Amino acid sequence: MTASTTTDVLAAMRELDREIEACVGVPASLAPSRNRASSLEAIAERLLADRDPAWQVAFIEASRTVVRALIEHFPGNIFWDLDFLFAALLEEAATTDELIELASSVARLQVLFGRHSLIAFRYLHDFTYGFDWARWTERRPEQRVGVGPFSAAFMAHVERRGVEITAAIEAGDPRFPIMKPGEFRNPFPFSRTPRHERSLLEDLAAQDLVPIHTWRIEARPRYDLPFAARREERAKALGIPPGPQQGS
Repeated sequence: MTASTTTDVLAAMRELDREIEACVGVPASLAPSRNRASSLEAIAERLLADRDPAWQVAFIEASRTVVRALIEHFPGNIFWDLDFLFAALLEEAATTDELIELASSVARLQVLFGRHSLIAFRYLHDFTYGFDWARWTERRPEQRVGVGPFSAAFMAHVERRGVEITAAIEAGDPRFPIMKPGEFRNPFPFSRTPRHERSLLEDLAAQDLVPIHTWRIEARPRYDLPFAARREERAKALGIPPGPQQGS
């Protein structure tokens, strides 16, 4: 990076780091070896070392799009690892315009599923740590192996599903009740209060039962285990109580 562009990028990342801290305090990591998520400044330093100024400018825009959507639509998110997500977006994008569009796709999903939506999910964890992607890939591996968790193709699938769920809620489908103000939809058979969510995900990470180690830039996404079944088993083992459960 040139000196001037380096200064601009790192200053922009520090600003975003401050915005996250203003929202959640210390952003937690799911990494078994540390408690704090990597700063965006540190992520940018690693990812952009060999990128030209056009990519660096695009990365600033992409990062702002993703992070500010996360703050607005998922402020209750517990774990804020973004290392692999940004590494994957850069890897997927052939051009700077594609990088910005991929970031916009991540933001659209947050609008569609977040706290202001009819779906009203509390956390982005199932997306960022690959549980949604692993379940989708496992269903048709012969067709879906090679489709990344933050690729345009997978995000388009998630967006279509979100639109379908929203339409079902609007139509009064009993599988998808309307949430009261301040309530969050839970499609799982176990409680996902912040205390239960934290303890379960930390347990899964300690046992290597998380599809994507999103706290690592060089993570290798996995779908080769029944992650959903293991998650339910560990919830029972930890004594996490049931629901309430609503469809998804």
